Amino acid sequence: MAAAKKAFMYRGKPIIRKGDRIFYGNLDDRYILTLTVLEAAEMNGVNAATKVKVEIQDNDGVLGTGKTYRKTERENLYRALDIGTFWLSEALES
Repeated sequence: MAAAKKAFMYRGKPIIRKGDRIFYGNLDDRYILTLTVLEAAEMNGVNAATKVKVEIQDNDGVLGTGKTYRKTERENLYRALDIGTFWLSEALES
């Protein structure tokens, strides 16, 4: 039997990366957070995001294809996750 692949968790929800896109949220919930790295630069030997698009989308079962409800851009991944997690929790409560 193959071992189940473990997902990384952030604030109690799974976070999945596919290329330059990061998906955050439970796949059973109505909405999901999608982060797209638009620009990156090398900082101290590490490739770091310098421009990230943040979107709250319908979770239609196929990652990244749902209708977008809110979107913005932020200058790094920390700020993108900060606003994105707030928007996602707000959307899931309504």
